Amino acid sequence: MEKTARPVQARSQKTRDDLLKAALFMYGKKGYHKTTVDEIAAEAGVSTGIAYRYFKNKKDILLSVISYGADNVKSITDLDSTDMPGSFTDMRQYLETVLTAFERFHAKYRDIHEELEGLQHTDEDVRQLYSRISDEKMNGIISKLSLFLGDDPHIREKAYSFIGIMEQHCHLMMFNELYGLDEKVMRDTAINAVMSILKGEDDT
Repeated sequence: MEKTARPVQARSQKTRDDLLKAALFMYGKKGYHKTTVDEIAAEAGVSTGIAYRYFKNKKDILLSVISYGADNVKSITDLDSTDMPGSFTDMRQYLETVLTAFERFHAKYRDIHEELEGLQHTDEDVRQLYSRISDEKMNGIISKLSLFLGDDPHIREKAYSFIGIMEQHCHLMMFNELYGLDEKVMRDTAINAVMSILKGEDDT
């Protein structure tokens, strides 16, 4: 899909960002399919015509929202390497920091997260974009983990297991009103499981 040009002037960038934030809000409130460009523009405080100056159509807004969200959560794993010397104690601190950031993100964007997860299975453009973003983020995580694991030949597999456990934990916590789980116990259990995988305690 052809990309729209990114505005260079600060005012134009702010308008574009306002539209993307408005779309995030409306998708979470009504869902993507039930949200119109008119509603997104109204939420952003601009006319529909202005919205179409920045985005070709409703799908363009959706894909831009996904990229915008990804760009604004990169700090979850992009920690300064000088704060992470290569010891397992520090690795645990790093994992706790990442998990806490994951929890905040899932809690803040609970509704839109669920909406976009579903769209991955029904929209090929969304699936491909998610796949590209996921690959980029995994490469960043693997780079960080290499500070602790060195040249571990299975670091990529361990990184995917690490993220899978973190994601499952966050999904449980998003709906913890249904389960009544002790959040601290769940958090410690998730970290312990990840530590076991990364340290290779079950390797043969």
